[in-house]
Amino acid sequence: MQPAPYTRLAHLGESLFKDRASKFYAYAFPCHTMEEFETQLAELKKAHPKARHFCWAARWGNPLEERSNDGGEPAHSAGTPILHALQSAQLEQSAAVVIRYFGGTKLGVSGLIHAYKTATLEAILQAGQVEMIPKVSLHCTLPYSALGALESIARLCNGNLHSQDFGVECRLVMEVPWDEWPRCEVSLREQSHILWTRQAGFSSSTT
Repeated sequence: MQPAPYTRLAHLGESLFKDRASKFYAYAFPCHTMEEFETQLAELKKAHPKARHFCWAARWGNPLEERSNDGGEPAHSAGTPILHALQSAQLEQSAAVVIRYFGGTKLGVSGLIHAYKTATLEAILQAGQVEMIPKVSLHCTLPYSALGALESIARLCNGNLHSQDFGVECRLVMEVPWDEWPRCEVSLREQSHILWTRQAGFSSSTT
């Protein structure tokens, strides 16, 4: 089965939203696992040692899993709007944390929902997005005499060659779009001097 393309955050994005002296520091970033998230959250806690509310949401995994945490705020007033911001941007393998410093005036549940979602959306905007496209990576070993044939296959299948190592033999990585793989495989099997192993993955396209 062909993996589905998806969109994730490109890098760490930050924002600051203020409402009646309360400050909401938002951080949105690519994230694939709970372990990655906990590492990032630990760094944010070091950067904000006096903060009490660390609210977050994430969409990661395959199949896709959604998580949210209100961080001590009233139920569904923080984690849920952060999650809704990720959902509205159709982001996967991404997470966001919003850190609140209380300014002395209660905002009410509706005010909190607005603040957490607004801060998250701005951080998402600052992070940028990349579209992840299914690909097949081929690790190839071949004699120099077969290099021209491999280059022709790459052109035929809209692939690209990189990680070149020219020693006694040529060692290269060829990446081709997933939907080009059947044609690529047929061409490779016609070249007995090209040894290859296949690995599925994704390539990115900045949006």
